[in-house]
Amino acid sequence: MKNRLTIIIPTLNNLEGIRYLSRYFRDKDYDLVVVDNSKKNRGFAGGVNYGARNAKTKWLLILNDDIEFKDETTLDELVKEAEKRKLDAVSPLLRNPNGKIENYGYRVLPYGKIELFSTSSNNKMDGLTAACLLIKTSVFKKLRGFDERFFAYLEDVDFFLRFKKTGYKMGLSAVTVKHNHLTTAKTMGNFKARQDMVNWWRLYFKHKEKFTFDFKFLIERLRNISGYIKATFSN
Repeated sequence: MKNRLTIIIPTLNNLEGIRYLSRYFRDKDYDLVVVDNSKKNRGFAGGVNYGARNAKTKWLLILNDDIEFKDETTLDELVKEAEKRKLDAVSPLLRNPNGKIENYGYRVLPYGKIELFSTSSNNKMDGLTAACLLIKTSVFKKLRGFDERFFAYLEDVDFFLRFKKTGYKMGLSAVTVKHNHLTTAKTMGNFKARQDMVNWWRLYFKHKEKFTFDFKFLIERLRNISGYIKATFSN
């Protein structure tokens, strides 16, 4: 596996998570790039792009700093599966701390909302979450990485809409990892609500063919505004 995988971990003040991941990768033949957003906050999108700029390996692993792996062979299994199935991007199944699978991919609804799939049998998938995403370096760079205007939240949705338009192939693996969700609504204040409010409009203007600008769409945007106001005054 040597020289075939670069791991990019954007992080912001999660020392516990970075210590765990540093120990996990210490004796493995991967290129590890930790992007410390506490020094210059590039957001998730900019942090990943910054970490990937000099990558020369065949594969990139984009990784949240709160992921835990079940054993020492997880990533090798993921790469082997991607190559066997001829995938350009693949995600393992993410398990919450309570053991529940988070989703089996998602689709973007015409009125501007994400529908998470609860089974693996759906063939209408628009994208994968980027918490633990294996993707070909060449594909990531051809698509110019994440759009840094999104900063954080929905940047992966925008990326996979572009990915899908270009005809690349994505898939889910049966391999599982643990997603600890160390960033919560309480620690973020109104940040996520603000990003959702702004970034849904960014998605709309970039991918108008995907959306229907109607009453339902406007209701969802009003819900974004309401969520932002609620988060602002409840913290």
